[in-house]
Formats: sequence, C-alpha cells, structure tokens
Amino acid sequence: MEQNTRYKLEEVPLDKLEKAGVKRDFITKMEQKELTDFLNGFRSQKLYTVNAKINDESYRIPAKIRLQKEEGEMKVRIHPIQRLHIPDSFMGHTFTKDEKSALINDRNLGKALEMQDFNGKKDKYYIGIDSKTNEIIPLKQKNIQVADRIKGVTLTASQKEKLSNGEKVQLKGMTGRNDKKFSAALQIDPAERNIRFSDFKQEKKAGQKQEKSETQKQSKAAKVGG
Repeated sequence: MEQNTRYKLEEVPLDKLEKAGVKRDFITKMEQKELTDFLNGFRSQKLYTVNAKINDESYRIPAKIRLQKEEGEMKVRIHPIQRLHIPDSFMGHTFTKDEKSALINDRNLGKALEMQDFNGKKDKYYIGIDSKTNEIIPLKQKNIQVADRIKGVTLTASQKEKLSNGEKVQLKGMTGRNDKKFSAALQIDPAERNIRFSDFKQEKKAGQKQEKSETQKQSKAAKVGG
C-alpha cells in the first residue's frame, strides 16, 4: 500500500527508539491514524515508557514520542509529562491574563492568533494544551478545514466562521449512533488536531415529545376531573 506521509515506515530509527527504551514492535501496535500521524512527524497519541537520566540516576518515565529529520538524519524526540506552566510569551505573542486563564482552565485558547515560528515566519495558530503531557501545542489554522456539514447538520456561515476562528459553537440536531439525535459544543482541539465534542445532550424525537405532551395533558385533565 502506497504511503502518503512525510516519512516512510522504513525510515523509522528502530535502533534509536530501542535505545530510548521503546520496543521495536511498538509500530505494529499503533492504530492506523496514530501511525499516519507519527510518520507525519506528530507526537504519538499514546504515552510510551522511555529511559531517562535525572541527576545521574536512571529512570523509566512515560512520554510521547515523535520523529524529526535534521540535516538528513532521523531523530527521536521525547515529550515527557511536565508541570503545566503558561509562559508570559510564546512564539512572539504575549499572553494576556484572560488568555492564560483560558489555557489553564479550558486547555484551549478559544481563538486563532497571529504568531511566528522559529524562522520568524508569521501565520495564524490555534493554541491548546496536550491533555497527557501538559505541553503547549500550536496548530496552524490553515491545517484544519471545517466541513460544511457535521453529523448530518449543515453549519450556518456564522457557525462555520466561529468554529474556524477557534471559538466554541453549540450545535443541535446532530445524528449519532443508532440514529439518535444529540446536541453538543464543538471546538477545534489543537492538541488532537480535530474538532472536539463536549457537553453532550441527548435529544428526544419529535414523536416522543408529542407523546409526552399528550400524557401531561391527560394527567392534568384527570386531576381537574377528579
């Protein structure tokens, strides 16, 4: 099967990963999406136990891993769990008090900001917090395409614009498993590079609502007649 990823499977430096404490067969245990993301240079979805040396003492710690090619050499980058810390500035942007609060409490900035990469190139980014490592994760706005329809519901121009700008959008009438209708809050998740659903609410079908309404009417009528 042809691969359409930044790196090829045979480029994965298994010897370096093994030296870091990750077994060679870890790739065979990855789900397809995680493997594709990993070969595209993104952090692994799962935490792996890796070797670490702290104050000359050897430890085995949980961390995410990713691939990065530098000057033709494939390297393994380790992302251990860290204490959540929001710096005053990040990628050329100085965080306001409200922005820091959003990142700490919501783990999502909730908007797209113009920032600059290490080469000084400016672009618009979403900013979120990795739920497993507590790292600050930037995601280019242009790398996420918001569909016109989500779970059977056509987004209005306003909803699509807000979602594209990183804001939270309430959407009703979506169709889930077993054709059940539900509503939820949708928002771009920079750390997972997708749209996150939260605040789920099951919606009752029109027939159920009408039946309930008729039952309530009958109940009230019975009380009055009694």
